[in-house]
Amino acid sequence: MAVLALSACAEHELWPDERLDPKTAVNVTIMAEPWIYSRDIPMLAANARDYLSVGVVETNRAGTRAYWLGVIAWSTIDRSVLPGPATAILPAQARLLWPAAKLELVPDRKGRSAPGLTEPVFVDKDMKYAEAWYPLSTAQLAQLGEAAPIAVALIDDSGQSTTFEAWQVRTAAMSEFLKATGLQ
Repeated sequence: MAVLALSACAEHELWPDERLDPKTAVNVTIMAEPWIYSRDIPMLAANARDYLSVGVVETNRAGTRAYWLGVIAWSTIDRSVLPGPATAILPAQARLLWPAAKLELVPDRKGRSAPGLTEPVFVDKDMKYAEAWYPLSTAQLAQLGEAAPIAVALIDDSGQSTTFEAWQVRTAAMSEFLKATGLQ
């Protein structure tokens, strides 16, 4: 009985957040916990890392549903003293990688407003971050539901890629998202 109670708590903990955006009036269902990917930067400091929070959002605009992948770049590195941008600039493409497959995505130019979000998700709003939002087909969402990518590569306009490896990825968060949205 105790095991059942604990497993119910774990599932409830990963149940997606459902809300009405107060400014856009879009109903959103937000994956409870993003998948976190990291990239070590040992030349700057021990344990210095750049991170990606990767999560899925369903939007419902008067019954029209759409799915979005949010990729939010953030870091433990204080870049204010370094030459170049203070935060990562997200690229034109994201490549999600599995051992035998890949998924290439192009972000919507409208950014967070494309899915109808006015507040940041998957990151603390007081952090320094950069974000991109990628429209997903139901087939692409199903691919994400089968297994989390083992890595995410960000590709800039020149074709240069920067790869982030899985760091904290709980697949149950996607499973609960799919249940909540009726896709599983």
